[in-house]
Amino acid sequence: GAARAASDIQALAEKLDAPVAMTTNGRGILPPGHPLGVSISASFSATRQLIEASDVVLAIGTEFGPTDYDMYEDGFFNIPGKLIRIDIDPKHIMRTVMPEIGIVGDAANAASQLAATITPASREGAARAAKVATNPNADLTPAMLGDLAILHAIRDRLPGVIFVGDSTQLVYSGNLGYAAATPGSYFNSATGYGTLGYGLPAAIGAKAAAPKHPVIALVGDGGLQFSIAELASAKEAKLPIIVLLLNNFGYGEIKSYMVSKNIPPLGVDLYTPDFLAIGEAYGWETAKASSVDELIGLVEAASRGTEPTLIVFGEDVRKEAAKTA
Repeated sequence: GAARAASDIQALAEKLDAPVAMTTNGRGILPPGHPLGVSISASFSATRQLIEASDVVLAIGTEFGPTDYDMYEDGFFNIPGKLIRIDIDPKHIMRTVMPEIGIVGDAANAASQLAATITPASREGAARAAKVATNPNADLTPAMLGDLAILHAIRDRLPGVIFVGDSTQLVYSGNLGYAAATPGSYFNSATGYGTLGYGLPAAIGAKAAAPKHPVIALVGDGGLQFSIAELASAKEAKLPIIVLLLNNFGYGEIKSYMVSKNIPPLGVDLYTPDFLAIGEAYGWETAKASSVDELIGLVEAASRGTEPTLIVFGEDVRKEAAKTA
């Protein structure tokens, strides 16, 4: 709800000298490197400690949904200080987390009007935000850090890139810590019901809407097969999107959960087809990456092409990224 109010929120945050914790769909409201920006999920201890230590929390356009604030369903997200909520829907203001003050209104208008009443102050906001940025390792696994390194490397090499995610490992990691360059440049289906098959058709729509931007669909071998026929749609529409396909031969996230809970894995190991051959059959450019550098190079080359491109990589690339992250 705050993505289109980025400049107003940044101005307000800078006047308050307040760290800005951005939810998955709010990433990029403050750009990467901004001293007040916090892109580490509020489901993690470092961000939660920042929020818990605050006298006042100003929540703008957020529903306080569990995907952002209680990903691991531990129930430990807490706001001991005073809560002020801004939302255009008065019903949302009174849901999930009750505020002491509710402001019904547009995010940009509310932020700008608040900023006009505030005298700039210094409250060591940058130091408080930096403490979160330097402490994610307590929560992020090496695999997650490796995934984030891949996403951030692509972001830095492809200005204006838009990531559209399915439900897959890179997206799960991205939701926990990806720092988007701009609002709306990172979105996916794994922030609610985890709709498999969303990534490819949504990327086609994103490219049609923003043809000058590189658009990358982050998908897995399981998710792609829910909407694989849309490869033809991208070809017919002459939209040179890039599909970055992690092939781990199954529903890896579900299998990991089952194993962690001592549940015998069932229905999570898939027979996966030859995706490169399928891509070629649909008229796509195809390639396979066997290293991180090769993956980044292939993505960069594909962004200069005029045809849709399918790039397949496996767990070996993720493991390499995790070792160097």
